[in-house]
Amino acid sequence: MGGARDGTGLGLMRRVPTQREYEGDEIFPYRGKPLELVLVNETPVRAAVTVDGGRLLVYATAPERVRQLILYWYTAETESIARSLVPAWSKKLAVRPRAVAVKYARTRWGSCSTYGNILLNSRLAMLSGEVGEYVVVHELCHLKQMNHGREFWDEVKRALPLAPALRRSLREQERAAVL
Repeated sequence: MGGARDGTGLGLMRRVPTQREYEGDEIFPYRGKPLELVLVNETPVRAAVTVDGGRLLVYATAPERVRQLILYWYTAETESIARSLVPAWSKKLAVRPRAVAVKYARTRWGSCSTYGNILLNSRLAMLSGEVGEYVVVHELCHLKQMNHGREFWDEVKRALPLAPALRRSLREQERAAVL
């Protein structure tokens, strides 16, 4: 986030991959909960990716196509989260980002440019709601403090008193948040 790398590890996931196969039966986190990947070899009724109970249904079987569809789905889910959280937290923090975008990144959860542009990782939808909210608040606080100094962390803690615990949770959840 904002230039700092935050953590490792998601305890509630049963198989923690470092690399995905996209062949079914893998576990993907969604808002902090495990979903089992199920590949469906038929034409989808609605969307190419859907959640059905504890299953992530993907209507494709070629691993590269499965990966692409899952990435698009997580990106759309993260955009939805951002549309909900960014306006509410921007108002609370009295900040105004110039733009908010979502893009896949391997190492950073988010960033804030000196121009006021916020970039959130597509994988944000893999995190639990409160940890995803922490990432959003963290980046919005950079609109007040463009560093990771004491004043920045004080700003984050004023907004989210549980920020230190949420940061630790991010470290715990990050390892399973692999695409």
